[in-house]
Amino acid sequence: MIGGLTMTTVTIDDNNAILDLMKYIMNKIDPEGKHFFACSAKEGLKMIERERADVVFLDIEMPEMSGEEAAYILRRHYGNIDIICITGHSEYAMLGHKIHCSSFITKPFDEDDILEALKWVRVPVKSKRNIIKVRCREHFAVFADGKPFSFGRRLTIEIFAYLIYKQGAFATNGELIGVFWDGDPDKQDLLRKHIKDMRDCFDEAGAENVLMNISAGQYKKKRLS
Repeated sequence: MIGGLTMTTVTIDDNNAILDLMKYIMNKIDPEGKHFFACSAKEGLKMIERERADVVFLDIEMPEMSGEEAAYILRRHYGNIDIICITGHSEYAMLGHKIHCSSFITKPFDEDDILEALKWVRVPVKSKRNIIKVRCREHFAVFADGKPFSFGRRLTIEIFAYLIYKQGAFATNGELIGVFWDGDPDKQDLLRKHIKDMRDCFDEAGAENVLMNISAGQYKKKRLS
């Protein structure tokens, strides 16, 4: 967490030692952020598209696709996304200006270097962490940062209420269908739509971590915070 804000970052470097160092540093300085690591530019570009990164730490010298090539692709598709160049060669500093990177780090580097580089990001990182609260007295209600929270489908809030009732225990597809549709096996697709609605709404509110282990037909409530 930098200045109270969480970030989504992607580090791209073909050196595993650098990736390990960045993983240690980013999880230390921004433990509530989402940090991803790729050993090639192609892999990193896919991560950036999938995770909607705020900041990209980009090595300049890499095989197959260089950091410079990747930077031009990022500029073309994401405009003013913040790119922080990482390199072991100081002569690439001018290249950093050419591809309009937000900051430039030379290897070897440490935590202070990363913190200094993050001071110069041009696109403000908005807080993605939303506080979700549940009121169970009188009638069940969900709030996001103190404001009433709603889902796209009417039954979704009842399914969420049931997961709260389970107090963290797993609920299978069969159990949920049994509770809400009297065990009708034809409701599998409808259940998936409600779970997708739940995930999409929490994700849009910046509270995607409310639910976890949403796989293999199992849903578990995570601590609300």
